[in-house]
Amino acid sequence: MSLIRSLKHWFMAPVPVNFTVPRATLDAIERQIEVCETQTSVEFRVFIERSLPASSLRENRSDMDRAKELFGLYGVWDTEENNGCLIYLNLSDRAVEILLDRAAARVVSREDLDHVIAAMAPSLTQKNFEEGICRALTMLTDLLKGHFPNKPVSDPLPNKPVLL
Repeated sequence: MSLIRSLKHWFMAPVPVNFTVPRATLDAIERQIEVCETQTSVEFRVFIERSLPASSLRENRSDMDRAKELFGLYGVWDTEENNGCLIYLNLSDRAVEILLDRAAARVVSREDLDHVIAAMAPSLTQKNFEEGICRALTMLTDLLKGHFPNKPVSDPLPNKPVLL
């Protein structure tokens, strides 16, 4: 476990995420998810976390490990077409991870996901979370809608971003 990383997370932990990401931004992200889900059957979830839990730090878990944990805990994998998509931001580590469920991962390469993350970076560096996340959602929709067209199906996952 890195002492510097632990201290960064420890100092950031008491500060609520909504001090950094205002309600209006979260509402805009939720609206963008709703728009994207009218174009594709992919289910999108966005998680914004201030800092890793202490247990994750003790175990020296990566941000990707945390994203995978949330993918399972919040049922992003549990969609009819196995095409859930998770966007995870860790504010302490300044990290972004994107995870796709099995069917979606078969049609979108890791390089494509890295390109989406790189496109988000300038906005996130300027703390413009709305622009960065909405851009990512639009890019992911463009990558996936040809493989997973929208069809009348219930919306099994909430569209509201999760703050941790």
